[in-house]
Amino acid sequence: MQTIQRSYRGLWLVLDLGLDRIIIPLAIVVGLAGGAMIGSELARFQAPASQGIH
Repeated sequence: MQTIQRSYRGLWLVLDLGLDRIIIPLAIVVGLAGGAMIGSELARFQAPASQGIH
């Protein structure tokens, strides 16, 4: 029971310290990675198919 209480207090400590300091950079990284993936797929669709090279 004490372990659960300590974990619960620890979770609230993380939230009190500013969860936005973790979430905002994580959202930026995920957005950049997603944009890079979408951009690479769009570039692949727009590139002409080379017929002589395998």
